[in-house]
Amino acid sequence: ENSANVHKWMAIIMDTRNGLVSLENRVKYSPIVRDHLIRACELNPQDFTSQYMLGRWCFEMSQLSWIQRVIAKYFIATEPPKSSYEEAYRYLSKAEELQPRTFLPNIYLLGKTCIEMGQFYKAKYYLNLAVNLRPRDECERCCINKAKYLMSKLDRYDLGKNVLFYDTYPFGFSD
Repeated sequence: ENSANVHKWMAIIMDTRNGLVSLENRVKYSPIVRDHLIRACELNPQDFTSQYMLGRWCFEMSQLSWIQRVIAKYFIATEPPKSSYEEAYRYLSKAEELQPRTFLPNIYLLGKTCIEMGQFYKAKYYLNLAVNLRPRDECERCCINKAKYLMSKLDRYDLGKNVLFYDTYPFGFSD
């Protein structure tokens, strides 16, 4: 009951097992997976992995569209749990704070989360960071390629030097 590692591994095993059985099982048991991850984060707030996994869980739940939720409720007879991009960002940024610039998928997911929240400049920061890290495996190379693609879509949100160095009232206000 009071072991962060037990809760973390329960979440991993349950999610993997239920994902292999069926989509219905994965949706049905996802609140239990979430609860295990939350408990793992509470018991050990310094565990990077639990923070990342909970952030990823929140991101994935936030990605479900209204129609996907209706279909899941109709066919699976249970509504998928809800989350928000802000909640995902909170856990993912905590993971990044615990182990800065070490896990490329976390940085990439932070960039995607910022895009979904409409924070394009912050998204460019994380995606640029991901692109400039050295990949250690194929998964990280894939994240870099996806980050490059997303960055190309964000090119219109370019910060110029004039935005960084402005007069007292940069938006046309006067004394």
